[in-house]
Amino acid sequence: MDRRGPRLLSIETPLSIPKQRSIHVALQASSDASESIEHPEGKNMNGEINGVEESVEGKGPDSLLQFSKDVEHVIHNLRGAEVDPTLPKMFLERPRALSFTHSWTLDDWERHNSRKRYFRYVVNFPTSRLLKRTAPQMVTLTLWSVCSTWIIDKLMIKKTIPLTSLGIISSFVAFLLTMRSNMGLARLDEGRKAWSKVVLQTREMASLISSFIYPLDKQLALMLARHVACFGWLLKSQLRSVPKEDVADIVNTMLPNKADAEYVLAQRQKPIVVVTRIRQAIHHLGKQGKLTTAEEMALDHTAHALSEVVTTTGRIRASPIPTLYTSHTTRLLTFYLFFLPPALHWSGLDRLITILVTWAVGYAMLGLDELSHLCEQPFRVMPMYQISKRSMTAVADAFTCRPPPLDGEHVDDEVKTLSQKELTIYWNKQDADVVTDDEME
Repeated sequence: MDRRGPRLLSIETPLSIPKQRSIHVALQASSDASESIEHPEGKNMNGEINGVEESVEGKGPDSLLQFSKDVEHVIHNLRGAEVDPTLPKMFLERPRALSFTHSWTLDDWERHNSRKRYFRYVVNFPTSRLLKRTAPQMVTLTLWSVCSTWIIDKLMIKKTIPLTSLGIISSFVAFLLTMRSNMGLARLDEGRKAWSKVVLQTREMASLISSFIYPLDKQLALMLARHVACFGWLLKSQLRSVPKEDVADIVNTMLPNKADAEYVLAQRQKPIVVVTRIRQAIHHLGKQGKLTTAEEMALDHTAHALSEVVTTTGRIRASPIPTLYTSHTTRLLTFYLFFLPPALHWSGLDRLITILVTWAVGYAMLGLDELSHLCEQPFRVMPMYQISKRSMTAVADAFTCRPPPLDGEHVDDEVKTLSQKELTIYWNKQDADVVTDDEME
C-alpha cells in the first residue's frame, strides 16, 4: 500500500472546467496516472514543470554542480563587492567604518566594544557622516548665531528673552525628538526582523524542497531552488526602487530557462513570483499523488511566510511616521533654535561662547532629528545586500550539504560522486578553510 494512504477521488463537472482549457485524460497500464493540462499558450503543465530539462534551451538537464556554479558566479562575481553600491552616498564614502549597513562579524563587535572607541570617535568627528548630513542646517544656525549676536551688540538692544521660557519650549522639543527617535528605531527593528525572516524562510523552503521534492523530481526541485535563491535579491530591488537592470543579471544567471527569467522580470511584484511558482508545483505534485497532505501543508505554510515578508516590508515602506507629527516637531525645533542665540547672549554670555553653546545644542538636536529620519525608512540603510547573499548561500547549502543517507534511502548520483567541497564552491575562503560562519543571520 502507498505510504500516503488512500486519496479522495476528485470529480470535475463540465461547468467547473475553465472554457480556455481543454482536458485530455490518458489511461495508462502503469499504476501511476498523469494529467496533461493544455494552456492557452500551447504549453502543458507536464512540459513546464516535470520536463524542465527540455525547456532549458538545449543546455541539457540541470545539476547540483551547475546550480552551485551559478550561485558562486552571483555571489563572487556579479555581486562580489563587499559594499552595496545602492546604499546612500554617505555610507559609501567610508566603506570600512562600523555601520548598520553591513552584517557584523565578531571582529566588528570587538572593535565596537573597545575602550578606544572614545578616542576614535573624537578623532574621526571631522569626517563624521552625521556631521556631513547635518552640515547645511549647522552652517545656517552658525551664521544666524553670528548675525544675531552682532546685531544685539551693534544696536545695543536691551530687550531680553528669558531663558526660563525658552527652557520650557526645549522640554517639549526634547520630548518630541525622543518620541520620533523611538518610533524610527522601532521601524528599523521591525524591518530588520522582517529581513531576518528572509534567511529563515528561504532556508526552510529550500530544506523542504530538498527533502520532499528532490527525491521525486530532481529537475523540478532545482528549478524551484533557483527561484527561492533569487527571493532576497528580488525583494531588495523592490524595496530600494532600483532599475530592473539591477537584478536582471542575477535572474538571467539563476533562471536559465528564458521564459522563466522573462516572466519574473516582467512582473510588478517580483518576489511574489517565487511564491506563485512554488504553489504551482505543490498543486501539480499533489494532483499526481506524489506529496502527502502533511508535505503539502508544510510547503504551503512556508510559501505563505515568504509572502508575509513581502507584505510586512511593503507596509513599512509605504507608511511613514505621521507627517503631521514630523512637521510639528520640525517647526518647534526651528523656533527654539532661532531664539536660542539671542537668549543666551542677553543672559550675559559673550559672543564666542554664545556661538559655541548654540552650535553644540543645535548639533545634538538636529543630529537626533536626522537620525530619526534615517531610521524611519529602514530599507535605505539595512544590510539587505549581505542578507541576500546569506539567503542564497543558505538555499544552496540545503541541496549541497546533505546529511549522510539513512538505511534504504535513495542517494542521488551527484551526491555519490562529488564531495561536499566540490559542491560548495560558492563558499568564501574563510568558510571553506575553518568550516564556520562568521556572518551569522
